[in-house]
Amino acid sequence: MRKSVFIACFTLILCACSSAPGPETATLIPTLTQSPTKTATATPSATATSEPVPLLIDPDLPGITPERFGEGFFRREFHSAPVFSPDGSTVWWGGEYGSATIYSSQLIDGAWTDPATVSFSESITSYRDPFISPDGKKFYFISGSPTADGLPAGKENIWMMDKEGDGWSEPQPLPPSINELALHWTVSAAENYNLYFSANQDGNTDIFLSKYVNGEYTDPILLDAPINTSNLEITPNIAPDESYLLFTRIASRNDPPHLYISYSLDSDWSEPVRVENISYCISPIVTPDRSFVIYLSSPSSFDWRDTSFIEALRP
Repeated sequence: MRKSVFIACFTLILCACSSAPGPETATLIPTLTQSPTKTATATPSATATSEPVPLLIDPDLPGITPERFGEGFFRREFHSAPVFSPDGSTVWWGGEYGSATIYSSQLIDGAWTDPATVSFSESITSYRDPFISPDGKKFYFISGSPTADGLPAGKENIWMMDKEGDGWSEPQPLPPSINELALHWTVSAAENYNLYFSANQDGNTDIFLSKYVNGEYTDPILLDAPINTSNLEITPNIAPDESYLLFTRIASRNDPPHLYISYSLDSDWSEPVRVENISYCISPIVTPDRSFVIYLSSPSSFDWRDTSFIEALRP
């Protein structure tokens, strides 16, 4: 049997929902409360690639066993895991779904600034689920704000900004062939800017790929099995060289979200393998040095562990 609609599954798995802003975004999300309280700031500066700095948000580095990440710094509830600039000096993450807010912090003089909300455009009021390209030159986020293409307010769409000097260009929605899909949750771009994302199509939530060719995103294609199955496949995270793909799979209504990895082979993707010691995972994000994976371990916590499993599970 094909998978249940994304909405129904998350009702039972996460045991809570949020009022849907529109027919295309009736996607259920964890029950969340408040987000960090902080006044809006100017758009964070884009950061140039340089030598990584320690992730001083949490200096106690984990090994194979998952540990809490950033307790005491990240507060209350979340919708996506933190993403770092290539040099590790700026971090962004999505607050609770209902807040429609992205938070950010910067490493200044060896200390992280208090989390603050960001705004990338006066015409956009909804911000969710940030992602920055491996080279730091493109920044993606999800927004329910209306687009010039006529997609209504409330329908979630992917927007992108380009690095311009010390800041960012005005956000632009990706092409209608992408944004007409029922999108939700985190996206991921490779070093060639090929974009991986999940969307609900015909009642099935699967992972799609839109290639970046001659400065434009192509019509998205649905990844074949064994990536996509009758289960739910969401929140993909692609390796910069596209050699492997991390993603969340939800096997049934009674199962929590689990982390899977698949490897690019000569002709296709390998059979995905579950990372067994991660009991709950949504929105896996790998740090810029590729040493650690950070993810939502519940609607109100982040966990992380090292990425030794990437080589250990390679076929």
